[in-house]
Amino acid sequence: MKKKLIIVCVVLGLTQVLIGQVSLTPDMYRERVLAYSQVLKQAHESKIAASAAKGIARTGYLPKLDFSAQGTLDLKELDKWDGAVGEYHNHTYYGQLTLSQPLYMGGAVKAQNKVASEELLLAELSEELSMDQIVYQAEAVYWQAAATQALLDAAEEYRRIVEEQHRVISDRFEDGLISKTDLLMISTRQKEAELQYITARKNHTLSMYRLHTLMGEDPEKKMEELAGMDEQMDLPAFLELDEVLGRRAEFKSAQANIRKSEALRSSVLSKFNPQLSMFVTGGWGSASPNLGLDPAFAAITGLNLSFPVFHWGERRQTDKQYKAYVTAQKLQESLAIDQIKEELAGARAKIQESMNQVRTARENIGLAEENLDLVTFTYNEGKASIVDVLSAQLSWTQAKSNVVNAWLGHKLALAEYKKVVSY
Repeated sequence: MKKKLIIVCVVLGLTQVLIGQVSLTPDMYRERVLAYSQVLKQAHESKIAASAAKGIARTGYLPKLDFSAQGTLDLKELDKWDGAVGEYHNHTYYGQLTLSQPLYMGGAVKAQNKVASEELLLAELSEELSMDQIVYQAEAVYWQAAATQALLDAAEEYRRIVEEQHRVISDRFEDGLISKTDLLMISTRQKEAELQYITARKNHTLSMYRLHTLMGEDPEKKMEELAGMDEQMDLPAFLELDEVLGRRAEFKSAQANIRKSEALRSSVLSKFNPQLSMFVTGGWGSASPNLGLDPAFAAITGLNLSFPVFHWGERRQTDKQYKAYVTAQKLQESLAIDQIKEELAGARAKIQESMNQVRTARENIGLAEENLDLVTFTYNEGKASIVDVLSAQLSWTQAKSNVVNAWLGHKLALAEYKKVVSY
């Protein structure tokens, strides 16, 4: 599923480049972050290492061929001498090839292969979990940056509204129609709007730095246009707990750890079982002592059998130890189920409540805009006080911020739900 996601993101990115679109969409950003992520690359290398370890474990079933050589020099007798049985040489040499094949190692080879298989699966699940986390991080960073961009636009609009009202009041003050109090109050609000704009610009700049860094680009790169906060997104299908468990890497990892612990138990207990192997060995070299005879070739074959008899209860204690490890992993599986159950319920609730917040915030901004227009018109007609205007302006900017934050909460809730269900 995730491989398909990456392919779709790449295609979307290429399509948008070809048609000349310069804005950075959520799909394009997610694809770039996945391509750059050092964490994901580390997880991939760990998977390669685990795959190699599994290949090593498989060699336990195969015969092994070893070569060894040995040479000796008698330091006491440095010179050769003639004896009754031959001419003695103070050195010997020997080379030997040995072919060995394990026949039954007490189940150790099978258990080690099982352990290696589960470790490979755990590495693959770790990579999958890393991808889930990176996708969620990418979406969260993207929408947070988009939110700061929306707040910057709102701050700029708010500054424009206040400046326009400031000009009206300044003209009326110069005409002697109002007192200086109104001018001072709107001037104060003008400086507040300027400060709000500067803060929004700073937050937007910092969020764009983070957005660029996460995909491996220069933080001070030219800022792209991001998607609007009010862009509608399809609601994901709500899945049941059993469906989610089958998709979550944490749950599958807990199950793999149980199987791995059981395989480790079989592996350590194998040394208490009979073990049988066969070998064929042959070599060429001098006799010992070396009496000057021609080097000879010798070959033998045989079986090795070992059977533990009495180890002072070591097997029983070892079995008890590793059974406890298996039980601990089963408890970890239960904890994973509880955590996923809580996350799933929480993610669903956040989506529902964030939709309610968006609806209420949009209704509120509509009322705030209408109220601001009405109060401003009434004040300009001399039928309202400056306090009413300032109050309406404050309500408008708060409502605007509430809309952006409500949309951000909704976007993050959707991203969190996709992470919870490993979408």
